[in-house]
Amino acid sequence: MENIKQKHRFITGFNGLRAIAVIGVILYHLNPTVFSGGYLGVPVFLTLSGYLVTDHLISEYEAGGKFDYRHFWYKRLTKLYPTLIIMLSLSAAYITIVQRNLLPNLWQSVVTNLTYTYNWYEILNGQSYFQTFAGSASPFTHLWTLAIEGQFYLIWPLLVVFLLKLFRNKKGVFYVSIGLSLLSVILMAFLFKPGVDPSRVYYGTDTRMFSILLGSALAVLWPSDKVMLGFGKPQIRFFNIVGTIGAVGMLALIFLMGAQSNFLYRGGMLLFSLFTILSMWAILANAGSWNRLMTNRVFDWIGSRSYEIYVYQLPVFVFWGDMFKNVADHQFLYAVIELTMIIVMSELSYRYIQVPFAKYDYQTIFAKIWQFIKAIKLKSLVITLIVGIGIFGTIQSTIMNPKQANHTQLANRIKENAKKEKEHNEALAKKIKNKAAVQRSKEDEAALKDSELTKAQLKQATSISGSAIGDSVMLSGRDELQKIFPKVYIDAAVSRQADDSISVLKSLDQKGLLGNNVIIGLGTNGNITDDSVDKMMDIIGNKRHVFWINNHVPTQPWQNQNNELLENAKKKYKNLTVLDWNSFINGHDDWLYSDQTHPNTTGVPKYATFIAKEVLNNAKK
Repeated sequence: MENIKQKHRFITGFNGLRAIAVIGVILYHLNPTVFSGGYLGVPVFLTLSGYLVTDHLISEYEAGGKFDYRHFWYKRLTKLYPTLIIMLSLSAAYITIVQRNLLPNLWQSVVTNLTYTYNWYEILNGQSYFQTFAGSASPFTHLWTLAIEGQFYLIWPLLVVFLLKLFRNKKGVFYVSIGLSLLSVILMAFLFKPGVDPSRVYYGTDTRMFSILLGSALAVLWPSDKVMLGFGKPQIRFFNIVGTIGAVGMLALIFLMGAQSNFLYRGGMLLFSLFTILSMWAILANAGSWNRLMTNRVFDWIGSRSYEIYVYQLPVFVFWGDMFKNVADHQFLYAVIELTMIIVMSELSYRYIQVPFAKYDYQTIFAKIWQFIKAIKLKSLVITLIVGIGIFGTIQSTIMNPKQANHTQLANRIKENAKKEKEHNEALAKKIKNKAAVQRSKEDEAALKDSELTKAQLKQATSISGSAIGDSVMLSGRDELQKIFPKVYIDAAVSRQADDSISVLKSLDQKGLLGNNVIIGLGTNGNITDDSVDKMMDIIGNKRHVFWINNHVPTQPWQNQNNELLENAKKKYKNLTVLDWNSFINGHDDWLYSDQTHPNTTGVPKYATFIAKEVLNNAKK
């Protein structure tokens, strides 16, 4: 077996990896219940970027003893910026005309995306990757990964050239790549807190850079110009096994690892990146079947347009979901329409934006703009109009108060209720532990004077002991629910998944806070599994009564699956009562915020009294 160097080798199988990665991301955003691990397509993109950029840097430096940093950035911007600018302009124009509730935050999103700092903007502004409400879902959330890559393009070339000059070989690049990767993995594990929204860890450059840097390390060990010749059956068998381990490992984690699982942030994402490295190695070696398997017309088409597909997919999903609230009832039809829109827009962008603008002579840009204006045609007029409206909306958003966004009332309510919950629970836990009397306050009695509950029901509610575990829907109605049930320990949190609540239930049980009745309000943010229900019911036991509020999330595909699962679960567990909130709230859109999920100020009393009536009829003393 002999290794030779071949200049400027295009690795066709990498397009196959890009295709699989972008398909996974789209399927995740389309239905995170079914395709729960599709988000792992992002580490594939990051690892590929790390490899290709580092390979190019080292190759250019070794060939000429220097690296043209300005030309490197020029090529990156001419390839990536045109598509990004057009997508931002289209989205800004749509927001300006149709979804104006997103307008106040538009200019910050545009500026931070153009400066590749959007992931830190999301972190500093508390934007969750896993929770959206009241029509506030950003069409730009997915661009955090472009920001990380942009920051990598800015810093890494300078560091690589410095290391090459310092060590006079590639070993320094390898060791620094591995060292920084380990630091990043440790930071991810350290900053991740179970039961807390992991968006800070998910978005952070510091906590996600290990995927890119592992790709960089592979570029040192096996550069693209290294080609195997004269390999025999042992080499073919070896790389077939390597590729199989990588592919099977990636697929297993895609199907088994949820986006908020503890394992993901404590080794899982690193493991996935390592499996990606194995797949890349098998493709690079080209000694087995993997490069051939990952090279075909379909993968080549998708892979070559993966950037456009990735950039446009979330705006399509977000804007469509805002316009059509009944996604749960038309999952297949809407999915076909959305996917068609994404494919058409990506193809148009690739043909008329990416390819021509990547070869554009930007040194004569002002002369070209003037020629463009003088020879305006329909196509150019449409583009100019879209960009113009987008710029107008972006400028207009700079003078608007971000607090004017229509989701702020709900966001503020949830924030306030979370603060109240923490303060109230500390005091309530002490009283329960000391077996002290818990009474409804005079203020709460006065507030419930006009309640739909009778005096007898309100009196009965003061004797009910128990706990309530829920997500942001319960948190939005927490204050009203707590007034009715002063003895009930309510633990609700934004973006909470059913799986996350298993540890919460264990903790409450150990502290003696579960009580005789357990109210559960979960499923807003994703699928509920039979395994989750079984584990939760096992912790609660058969001596307590469980009240599970079913889901009303018409904009999400998992609503009906969750509600059907709960109906089956109550047949299995005799102490489980399902509260049909979905049917109760159906037809009362005016009780909900514009996301058609969270009860508004009118709906909160309806939500609380609905739960109270059901609980009072079946509660254990």
